[in-house]
Amino acid sequence: MTSLIKLTAVAGMTILATAGGALAQGVIPATPQAEAPKESSAAAANPKPTRTVTVGYLGLENDPRYAPEVVYTRIEIAPSGDPVQGAEMGVSDMQMLADAAGFIAKLDEEKAADAPSLIAKVKDMVGKGDRFIVLDLPANLVDQVASATKDLKVTLVNATAPDDYLRNRCYPNLLHTAASDRMLADSLVQLLRTRNWTNVLMLVGTTDRDKEIAASFKASADRLRLNIVDTRTLSLSTDAEHREQNNTQLLTGGVDYDVIYVADTDGEFARYLPYATQLARPVIGATGLTAAEWQWSWDRDGATQVTSRFDKLTNGREMDGHDWSAWIATRAVVTAYGKARSDDPEKVDAFMRGPRFGVDGSKGVQLSFRPWDGQMRMPITMSTFNAVIEVAPMDGFEHEKTTLDTLGTDEPEHVCQ
Repeated sequence: MTSLIKLTAVAGMTILATAGGALAQGVIPATPQAEAPKESSAAAANPKPTRTVTVGYLGLENDPRYAPEVVYTRIEIAPSGDPVQGAEMGVSDMQMLADAAGFIAKLDEEKAADAPSLIAKVKDMVGKGDRFIVLDLPANLVDQVASATKDLKVTLVNATAPDDYLRNRCYPNLLHTAASDRMLADSLVQLLRTRNWTNVLMLVGTTDRDKEIAASFKASADRLRLNIVDTRTLSLSTDAEHREQNNTQLLTGGVDYDVIYVADTDGEFARYLPYATQLARPVIGATGLTAAEWQWSWDRDGATQVTSRFDKLTNGREMDGHDWSAWIATRAVVTAYGKARSDDPEKVDAFMRGPRFGVDGSKGVQLSFRPWDGQMRMPITMSTFNAVIEVAPMDGFEHEKTTLDTLGTDEPEHVCQ
Protein backbone atom coordinates (compact mmCIF):
# COMPACT_ATOMS: atom_id res chain seq x y z
CA MET A 1 0.00 0.00 0.00
CA THR A 2 1.31 3.42 -0.92
CA SER A 3 2.14 5.51 2.14
CA LEU A 4 1.04 9.13 2.52
CA ILE A 5 4.00 11.40 3.28
CA LYS A 6 2.97 15.03 2.77
CA LEU A 7 0.11 17.29 3.75
CA THR A 8 -0.46 20.33 1.56
CA ALA A 9 -3.03 22.99 2.47
CA VAL A 10 -4.98 24.15 -0.57
CA ALA A 11 -7.98 26.46 -0.32
CA GLY A 12 -8.84 25.44 3.23
CA MET A 13 -8.43 21.68 2.62
CA THR A 14 -5.55 19.30 3.10
CA ILE A 15 -4.51 17.13 0.16
CA LEU A 16 -2.57 13.95 0.86
CA ALA A 17 0.34 13.31 -1.47
CA THR A 18 1.72 9.84 -2.01
CA ALA A 19 5.37 8.88 -1.89
CA GLY A 20 5.38 8.79 -5.68
CA GLY A 21 4.11 12.33 -5.87
CA ALA A 22 0.52 11.45 -6.91
CA LEU A 23 -2.46 12.84 -5.06
CA ALA A 24 -4.41 10.48 -2.79
CA GLN A 25 -8.07 10.02 -3.50
CA GLY A 26 -10.31 12.40 -1.59
CA VAL A 27 -9.57 15.24 0.78
CA ILE A 28 -9.85 15.81 4.48
CA PRO A 29 -10.61 19.08 6.22
CA ALA A 30 -7.54 21.13 6.98
CA THR A 31 -6.56 21.32 10.60
CA PRO A 32 -6.93 24.85 12.00
CA GLN A 33 -3.50 26.47 12.06
CA ALA A 34 -1.85 27.79 15.14
CA GLU A 35 -1.20 31.50 15.50
CA ALA A 36 0.76 32.79 12.50
CA PRO A 37 4.41 33.57 13.15
CA LYS A 38 5.27 37.23 13.50
CA GLU A 39 7.70 37.12 10.56
CA SER A 40 7.72 34.87 7.51
CA SER A 41 10.75 32.72 6.81
CA ALA A 42 11.40 34.69 3.60
CA ALA A 43 11.38 37.97 5.49
CA ALA A 44 13.65 36.51 8.15
CA ALA A 45 16.10 35.35 5.51
CA ASN A 46 16.07 38.73 3.78
CA PRO A 47 15.78 41.42 6.44
CA LYS A 48 15.24 45.00 5.43
CA PRO A 49 18.49 46.91 4.81
CA THR A 50 19.65 48.67 7.95
CA ARG A 51 22.22 51.10 6.48
CA THR A 52 23.00 53.17 3.40
CA VAL A 53 26.21 53.05 1.37
CA THR A 54 26.74 56.21 -0.67
CA VAL A 55 29.05 56.26 -3.67
CA GLY A 56 30.12 59.78 -4.60
CA TYR A 57 30.37 60.99 -8.19
CA LEU A 58 32.14 64.24 -9.06
CA GLY A 59 32.07 65.82 -12.51
CA LEU A 60 33.06 69.10 -14.12
CA GLU A 61 30.47 71.73 -14.92
CA ASN A 62 30.36 72.40 -18.68
CA ASP A 63 32.98 69.71 -19.29
CA PRO A 64 34.43 70.50 -22.75
CA ARG A 65 34.88 66.78 -23.45
CA TYR A 66 31.12 66.42 -23.69
CA ALA A 67 30.30 69.65 -25.49
CA PRO A 68 27.85 68.89 -28.35
CA GLU A 69 29.92 70.71 -30.97
CA VAL A 70 33.05 68.79 -29.98
CA VAL A 71 31.22 65.49 -30.06
CA TYR A 72 30.00 66.35 -33.55
CA THR A 73 33.45 67.00 -34.96
CA ARG A 74 35.25 64.22 -33.08
CA ILE A 75 33.07 61.60 -34.72
CA GLU A 76 35.29 58.58 -34.12
CA ILE A 77 36.75 59.06 -30.66
CA ALA A 78 34.72 61.58 -28.66
CA PRO A 79 32.70 60.40 -25.68
CA SER A 80 29.09 60.35 -26.78
CA GLY A 81 27.58 61.69 -23.57
CA ASP A 82 27.90 62.28 -19.83
CA PRO A 83 28.94 58.94 -18.29
CA VAL A 84 27.12 59.61 -15.01
CA GLN A 85 24.34 57.42 -16.41
CA GLY A 86 26.79 54.53 -16.50
CA ALA A 87 27.54 55.16 -12.81
CA GLU A 88 23.83 55.20 -12.01
CA MET A 89 23.36 51.89 -13.78
CA GLY A 90 26.30 50.38 -11.90
CA VAL A 91 24.68 51.17 -8.56
CA SER A 92 21.31 49.89 -9.71
CA ASP A 93 22.77 46.65 -11.06
CA MET A 94 24.28 45.79 -7.69
CA GLN A 95 21.17 46.31 -5.59
CA MET A 96 20.56 42.57 -5.23
CA LEU A 97 24.01 42.14 -3.69
CA ALA A 98 23.41 45.16 -1.49
CA ASP A 99 20.09 43.74 -0.30
CA ALA A 100 21.74 40.44 0.57
CA ALA A 101 24.45 42.28 2.51
CA GLY A 102 21.90 44.43 4.36
CA PHE A 103 22.44 47.89 2.88
CA ILE A 104 20.99 50.30 0.35
CA ALA A 105 23.39 51.65 -2.29
CA LYS A 106 22.88 55.12 -3.74
CA LEU A 107 24.79 57.61 -5.88
CA ASP A 108 25.66 61.12 -4.72
CA GLU A 109 26.28 63.16 -7.88
CA GLU A 110 28.02 66.52 -7.57
CA LYS A 111 29.65 68.97 -9.97
CA ALA A 112 31.97 71.95 -9.67
CA ALA A 113 33.51 74.47 -12.05
CA ASP A 114 37.27 74.47 -11.40
CA ALA A 115 40.07 72.89 -9.39
CA PRO A 116 39.57 74.87 -6.12
CA SER A 117 35.82 74.25 -6.11
CA LEU A 118 36.31 70.57 -7.00
CA ILE A 119 38.70 70.15 -4.08
CA ALA A 120 36.25 71.90 -1.77
CA LYS A 121 33.46 69.70 -3.06
CA VAL A 122 35.46 66.54 -2.26
CA LYS A 123 35.99 67.77 1.29
CA ASP A 124 32.27 68.49 1.64
CA MET A 125 31.37 65.05 0.31
CA VAL A 126 33.79 63.38 2.72
CA GLY A 127 32.32 65.44 5.53
CA LYS A 128 28.85 64.08 4.88
CA GLY A 129 30.09 60.48 4.71
CA ASP A 130 31.14 59.73 1.11
CA ARG A 131 34.09 57.35 1.50
CA PHE A 132 34.48 56.47 -2.21
CA ILE A 133 34.17 59.10 -4.96
CA VAL A 134 34.21 58.41 -8.70
CA LEU A 135 35.93 61.19 -10.65
CA ASP A 136 34.74 62.13 -14.13
CA LEU A 137 37.35 64.81 -14.77
CA PRO A 138 40.12 65.68 -17.24
CA ALA A 139 43.55 64.46 -16.19
CA ASN A 140 44.93 67.80 -14.97
CA LEU A 141 41.99 68.17 -12.57
CA VAL A 142 42.24 64.56 -11.39
CA ASP A 143 45.89 65.29 -10.62
CA GLN A 144 45.09 68.42 -8.60
CA VAL A 145 42.17 66.90 -6.71
CA ALA A 146 44.07 63.72 -5.80
CA SER A 147 47.09 65.71 -4.65
CA ALA A 148 45.07 68.09 -2.49
CA THR A 149 43.02 65.32 -0.83
CA LYS A 150 45.64 62.59 -0.43
CA ASP A 151 45.57 62.92 3.36
CA LEU A 152 41.80 62.60 3.64
CA LYS A 153 40.07 59.31 4.39
CA VAL A 154 38.66 58.95 0.89
CA THR A 155 39.32 56.75 -2.13
CA LEU A 156 39.04 58.44 -5.51
CA VAL A 157 38.34 56.37 -8.61
CA ASN A 158 39.41 57.96 -11.90
CA ALA A 159 36.87 56.84 -14.48
CA THR A 160 37.61 58.93 -17.57
CA ALA A 161 41.24 60.13 -17.70
CA PRO A 162 43.58 57.71 -19.56
CA ASP A 163 46.76 59.77 -19.21
CA ASP A 164 49.73 57.61 -18.17
CA TYR A 165 51.28 60.17 -15.86
CA LEU A 166 48.38 59.87 -13.41
CA ARG A 167 49.34 56.23 -12.83
CA ASN A 168 52.93 57.29 -12.12
CA ARG A 169 51.95 59.79 -9.41
CA CYS A 170 51.37 56.94 -6.95
CA TYR A 171 48.72 58.84 -5.00
CA PRO A 172 47.66 56.54 -2.15
CA ASN A 173 44.03 57.63 -2.51
CA LEU A 174 43.66 57.14 -6.30
CA LEU A 175 42.45 54.13 -8.31
CA HIS A 176 41.69 53.98 -12.04
CA THR A 177 38.93 52.24 -13.98
CA ALA A 178 39.73 54.19 -17.15
CA ALA A 179 42.23 52.21 -19.21
CA SER A 180 45.61 53.94 -19.46
CA ASP A 181 47.17 55.16 -22.72
CA ARG A 182 49.73 52.40 -22.38
CA MET A 183 47.09 49.70 -22.02
CA LEU A 184 45.35 50.91 -25.18
CA ALA A 185 48.65 51.10 -27.05
CA ASP A 186 49.75 47.64 -25.88
CA SER A 187 46.49 46.20 -27.20
CA LEU A 188 47.05 47.58 -30.69
CA VAL A 189 50.70 46.52 -30.69
CA GLN A 190 49.78 42.97 -29.70
CA LEU A 191 47.42 42.88 -32.67
CA LEU A 192 50.13 44.17 -35.03
CA ARG A 193 52.63 41.63 -33.77
CA THR A 194 50.09 38.81 -34.15
CA ARG A 195 49.25 39.90 -37.70
CA ASN A 196 52.95 40.38 -38.48
CA TRP A 197 52.32 44.01 -39.47
CA THR A 198 55.64 45.11 -38.07
CA ASN A 199 56.43 48.23 -40.11
CA VAL A 200 54.48 51.22 -38.84
CA LEU A 201 54.16 54.78 -40.14
CA MET A 202 53.27 57.13 -37.25
CA LEU A 203 51.26 60.31 -37.84
CA VAL A 204 51.11 62.65 -34.86
CA GLY A 205 49.08 65.80 -34.22
CA THR A 206 50.52 69.01 -32.84
CA THR A 207 48.94 69.07 -29.36
CA ASP A 208 50.72 67.96 -26.21
CA ARG A 209 48.09 65.28 -25.73
CA ASP A 210 48.76 63.92 -29.24
CA LYS A 211 52.44 63.64 -28.38
CA GLU A 212 51.70 61.85 -25.10
CA ILE A 213 49.54 59.26 -26.85
CA ALA A 214 52.19 58.77 -29.54
CA ALA A 215 54.89 58.29 -26.88
CA SER A 216 52.84 55.53 -25.25
CA PHE A 217 52.44 53.78 -28.58
CA LYS A 218 56.16 54.04 -29.34
CA ALA A 219 57.03 52.55 -25.94
CA SER A 220 54.68 49.64 -26.66
CA ALA A 221 56.11 49.19 -30.16
CA ASP A 222 59.65 49.17 -28.82
CA ARG A 223 58.78 46.51 -26.25
CA LEU A 224 57.49 44.14 -28.93
CA ARG A 225 60.14 45.20 -31.45
CA LEU A 226 57.98 46.78 -34.10
CA ASN A 227 59.69 49.04 -36.62
CA ILE A 228 58.57 52.67 -36.70
CA VAL A 229 59.59 53.48 -40.27
CA ASP A 230 58.91 57.21 -39.85
CA THR A 231 57.12 59.69 -37.58
CA ARG A 232 55.39 62.60 -39.30
CA THR A 233 53.46 65.60 -38.01
CA LEU A 234 49.95 66.15 -39.31
CA SER A 235 48.32 69.55 -39.57
CA LEU A 236 44.82 70.91 -40.12
CA SER A 237 46.19 74.06 -41.70
CA THR A 238 45.00 74.78 -45.24
CA ASP A 239 48.10 76.85 -45.96
CA ALA A 240 49.83 75.68 -49.16
CA GLU A 241 53.18 75.84 -47.36
CA HIS A 242 52.01 72.98 -45.12
CA ARG A 243 50.83 70.67 -47.91
CA GLU A 244 53.15 67.88 -46.81
CA GLN A 245 51.45 67.92 -43.41
CA ASN A 246 47.82 68.46 -44.37
CA ASN A 247 47.57 66.46 -47.60
CA THR A 248 46.93 62.78 -46.83
CA GLN A 249 48.57 61.57 -50.06
CA LEU A 250 51.78 63.50 -49.45
CA LEU A 251 51.81 62.78 -45.73
CA THR A 252 51.67 59.02 -46.29
CA GLY A 253 53.92 58.83 -49.37
CA GLY A 254 57.61 58.17 -49.96
CA VAL A 255 57.99 55.25 -47.57
CA ASP A 256 56.79 51.65 -47.30
CA TYR A 257 54.80 50.39 -44.30
CA ASP A 258 52.31 47.73 -43.22
CA VAL A 259 50.00 49.94 -41.20
CA ILE A 260 49.46 53.60 -40.25
CA TYR A 261 49.10 54.63 -36.61
CA VAL A 262 47.56 58.08 -36.05
CA ALA A 263 47.57 60.07 -32.79
CA ASP A 264 45.01 62.84 -33.24
CA THR A 265 43.11 63.81 -30.09
CA ASP A 266 40.66 66.10 -31.86
CA GLY A 267 40.07 63.52 -34.58
CA GLU A 268 39.32 66.12 -37.24
CA PHE A 269 42.25 65.05 -39.43
CA ALA A 270 42.10 61.35 -38.55
CA ARG A 271 38.55 60.84 -39.78
CA TYR A 272 39.58 61.74 -43.33
CA LEU A 273 42.59 59.40 -43.37
CA PRO A 274 41.20 55.90 -44.15
CA TYR A 275 41.01 55.22 -47.91
CA ALA A 276 42.96 58.43 -48.58
CA THR A 277 46.50 57.13 -48.00
CA GLN A 278 49.23 56.77 -50.62
CA LEU A 279 49.45 53.01 -50.05
CA ALA A 280 46.47 50.72 -49.51
CA ARG A 281 47.11 50.08 -45.82
CA PRO A 282 44.98 49.80 -42.65
CA VAL A 283 44.74 52.74 -40.24
CA ILE A 284 44.65 52.34 -36.44
CA GLY A 285 44.73 54.59 -33.39
CA ALA A 286 42.44 57.61 -33.50
CA THR A 287 40.37 56.17 -36.33
CA GLY A 288 39.92 52.97 -38.32
CA LEU A 289 40.63 50.35 -35.67
CA THR A 290 40.43 51.95 -32.22
CA ALA A 291 41.16 50.55 -28.76
CA ALA A 292 38.86 51.20 -25.79
CA GLU A 293 37.52 49.79 -22.53
CA TRP A 294 34.20 48.96 -24.20
CA GLN A 295 32.42 48.98 -27.53
CA TRP A 296 28.67 48.71 -27.83
CA SER A 297 28.79 45.87 -30.41
CA TRP A 298 30.64 43.47 -28.07
CA ASP A 299 28.31 40.47 -27.83
CA ARG A 300 29.96 37.96 -25.48
CA ASP A 301 30.13 37.40 -21.72
CA GLY A 302 26.76 38.99 -21.04
CA ALA A 303 27.75 42.21 -22.80
CA THR A 304 24.51 42.46 -24.76
CA GLN A 305 22.53 42.63 -21.52
CA VAL A 306 24.74 45.48 -20.30
CA THR A 307 24.39 47.49 -23.50
CA SER A 308 20.65 46.80 -23.65
CA ARG A 309 20.12 48.11 -20.12
CA PHE A 310 22.21 51.19 -20.91
CA ASP A 311 20.30 51.74 -24.14
CA LYS A 312 17.03 51.66 -22.21
CA LEU A 313 18.33 53.95 -19.46
CA THR A 314 19.64 56.56 -21.91
CA ASN A 315 16.88 56.36 -24.51
CA GLY A 316 19.08 54.89 -27.20
CA ARG A 317 22.61 56.14 -26.54
CA GLU A 318 25.35 53.65 -27.38
CA MET A 319 27.56 52.66 -24.46
CA ASP A 320 31.22 53.63 -24.90
CA GLY A 321 34.43 53.31 -22.91
CA HIS A 322 33.72 56.27 -20.62
CA ASP A 323 30.26 54.93 -19.80
CA TRP A 324 31.63 51.46 -19.06
CA SER A 325 34.42 52.85 -16.85
CA ALA A 326 31.93 54.83 -14.77
CA TRP A 327 29.66 51.77 -14.60
CA ILE A 328 32.42 49.46 -13.41
CA ALA A 329 33.69 52.05 -10.90
CA THR A 330 30.44 52.18 -8.93
CA ARG A 331 29.96 48.45 -9.42
CA ALA A 332 33.41 47.82 -7.90
CA VAL A 333 32.68 49.95 -4.83
CA VAL A 334 29.32 48.30 -4.12
CA THR A 335 30.86 44.86 -4.71
CA ALA A 336 33.59 45.62 -2.17
CA TYR A 337 31.03 46.69 0.43
CA GLY A 338 28.99 43.58 -0.24
CA LYS A 339 31.86 41.10 -0.02
CA ALA A 340 34.29 42.62 2.48
CA ARG A 341 32.20 41.39 5.43
CA SER A 342 32.78 44.63 7.26
CA ASP A 343 31.10 48.00 7.73
CA ASP A 344 34.48 49.66 8.25
CA PRO A 345 35.33 51.73 5.13
CA GLU A 346 39.04 51.20 5.78
CA LYS A 347 38.58 47.45 5.58
CA VAL A 348 36.36 47.80 2.52
CA ASP A 349 39.06 49.87 0.81
CA ALA A 350 41.74 47.32 1.73
CA PHE A 351 39.56 44.50 0.40
CA MET A 352 38.93 46.32 -2.90
CA ARG A 353 42.68 46.73 -3.41
CA GLY A 354 43.53 43.20 -2.29
CA PRO A 355 44.05 39.86 -4.05
CA ARG A 356 40.63 38.43 -3.06
CA PHE A 357 38.68 41.19 -4.81
CA GLY A 358 37.09 40.60 -8.19
CA VAL A 359 34.26 42.31 -10.04
CA ASP A 360 32.34 41.17 -13.09
CA GLY A 361 32.62 43.60 -15.99
CA SER A 362 30.98 41.35 -18.62
CA LYS A 363 34.38 40.69 -20.17
CA GLY A 364 34.77 37.01 -19.35
CA VAL A 365 37.20 37.46 -16.43
CA GLN A 366 37.10 38.89 -12.94
CA LEU A 367 38.59 42.39 -12.80
CA SER A 368 40.88 43.65 -10.04
CA PHE A 369 43.19 46.57 -9.23
CA ARG A 370 46.96 46.47 -9.60
CA PRO A 371 48.68 47.21 -6.28
CA TRP A 372 51.53 49.20 -7.80
CA ASP A 373 49.60 51.87 -9.71
CA GLY A 374 45.93 51.41 -8.78
CA GLN A 375 44.97 50.56 -12.35
CA MET A 376 42.09 48.15 -12.95
CA ARG A 377 43.16 45.14 -14.98
CA MET A 378 40.83 44.56 -17.92
CA PRO A 379 40.58 43.20 -21.45
CA ILE A 380 40.56 45.89 -24.15
CA THR A 381 38.32 45.88 -27.23
CA MET A 382 39.71 46.77 -30.65
CA SER A 383 36.93 47.75 -32.97
CA THR A 384 35.69 49.60 -36.01
CA PHE A 385 32.71 51.90 -35.58
CA ASN A 386 30.27 48.98 -35.54
CA ALA A 387 32.17 45.75 -34.82
CA VAL A 388 34.68 44.39 -32.31
CA ILE A 389 37.52 42.85 -34.33
CA GLU A 390 39.76 41.57 -31.53
CA VAL A 391 40.09 41.69 -27.75
CA ALA A 392 43.43 41.96 -25.93
CA PRO A 393 45.31 40.37 -24.31
CA MET A 394 45.63 38.20 -27.37
CA ASP A 395 46.58 34.53 -27.50
CA GLY A 396 50.29 33.92 -27.21
CA PHE A 397 51.09 36.77 -24.81
CA GLU A 398 51.87 35.27 -21.44
CA HIS A 399 52.62 36.66 -17.98
CA GLU A 400 53.82 35.04 -14.76
CA LYS A 401 50.77 36.31 -12.81
CA THR A 402 47.96 37.15 -15.24
CA THR A 403 47.85 37.81 -18.96
CA LEU A 404 45.94 41.03 -18.16
CA ASP A 405 49.26 42.42 -16.92
CA THR A 406 50.64 42.25 -20.46
CA LEU A 407 48.58 45.42 -21.01
CA GLY A 408 49.94 48.57 -19.43
CA THR A 409 52.95 49.30 -17.28
CA ASP A 410 54.02 46.14 -15.47
CA GLU A 411 55.31 46.20 -11.91
CA PRO A 412 59.04 45.96 -12.78
CA GLU A 413 58.65 48.89 -15.19
CA HIS A 414 56.67 51.09 -12.82
CA VAL A 415 58.35 54.17 -11.35
CA CYS A 416 56.61 56.71 -9.13
CA GLN A 417 57.07 60.35 -10.08
